[in-house]
This record gives sequence, C-alpha cells and structure tokens, in this order.
Amino acid sequence: MSRKYMEIIGFVSVVASLIFVGVEINQNTNALRGETQQNVSMQVNDMYKMVAENERIARLISLCFEGISKEDLSESDYISLWNFQMMGFRRIENIYLQYKNGILKEDAFQRIGMGIYQTKIVRQIWKERKGDFEPEFVNFFEDLRDKD
Repeated sequence: MSRKYMEIIGFVSVVASLIFVGVEINQNTNALRGETQQNVSMQVNDMYKMVAENERIARLISLCFEGISKEDLSESDYISLWNFQMMGFRRIENIYLQYKNGILKEDAFQRIGMGIYQTKIVRQIWKERKGDFEPEFVNFFEDLRDKD
C-alpha cells in the first residue's frame, strides 16, 4: 500500500476513535446525571417520609404554613424544625452544586417545593444560618426562593 492510503487509514482510525470516545463520554454523563437525579429524589423522599412518620415534624411543618415565628415555638420544637429545614437547605445546596458542575439541569430546581422556604419561620431560620453557606449559593437560593 502506498503511504497516502496508510495516512488515510490512520486518519480514519483516529476520527473513529474520537467518535467512540465522544459517545462513551456522553453515555457516562447521562448515566451520572440519572444517578444524581435519583439521589436527589431519594433525599426528597427521605424528607417526606420523616414528615409522614413523625407526628411532631408534621405538626411543625403545618404550623410553618400557618405563619408562626420562632417565638411561637418551644426551644425543643424550634430545634427540631431548625434541623429539618437545615436538611432541606443542604439538599438545595447539593442540587445547586450538581447544577453548577453541569451534572443537573436548571429544571431540577422546579421540583424543590419552594413553599416551605417562603414561610415566615423558615425565612427566620435561613437568616440565622445563611452564613453557613457559600455567598454564591446564598444569592442563588434567595433569588430562587423569591422568584415566585
């Protein structure tokens, strides 16, 4: 075979290899995205399960929507609600980090259930604890929460 044919075969081989690698990367990215979405769904399910199985948490969540503030709760009830909401804030932060890294798409934020985060007491909790989060996330979350 002539040198020209060998160069063409080599070029075609390189292009085919690059296409194969591109397809593999795309498949791996889709698999990672699906796994991440599943993990986010499991986090949501765990929180729903806590509310369904724990009468105290269910009552506290109900009170949130009635407009209570920190002063309306006992210290132990406030600590329970505070911890539950911190789980929620960290869940949203996790979604945000996965979005920022290109693993999740923006539509992941449509399934958060922002209503609880817009209540008076959860806003109080956020105001107290937002210093625990990166400023970029704080701005993102507040824009997301206040968008409605």
